[in-house]
Amino acid sequence: MDLNTITLVPNHYKDKDPRTLPYLYPETINIVAYAKKVQVFSFYQTLEVAEDLAKRSGFLLLPYSCMHWQRAKQYGVDRKVKIGRKSFFMLKPNELTLGERAKLKDYIIEQVGYQPTFS
Repeated sequence: MDLNTITLVPNHYKDKDPRTLPYLYPETINIVAYAKKVQVFSFYQTLEVAEDLAKRSGFLLLPYSCMHWQRAKQYGVDRKVKIGRKSFFMLKPNELTLGERAKLKDYIIEQVGYQPTFS
């Protein structure tokens, strides 16, 4: 598995940066919709930083939803990264089980929207 090709962040999330909306539309902005857009944008921005740091250390970020709860409990706090309400675990690529690889591939296809290549 090549660390440089696996990402949990959509490629074009920066194209629609919502932080400029209050400046462009100060009178007509919907506050609730704006807050949701900023929350999603900041989640992906933080996830991108966490993923970059994990890759520099030789790790891969694996979403909690791709792991069995007992296995996630083994890694505890030292490899856990929490971003918003979602948890991720830093694992070496050779530590992933076959089931985790399959779930990660499905997660990337559904959430990120591209076909990953695993070796």
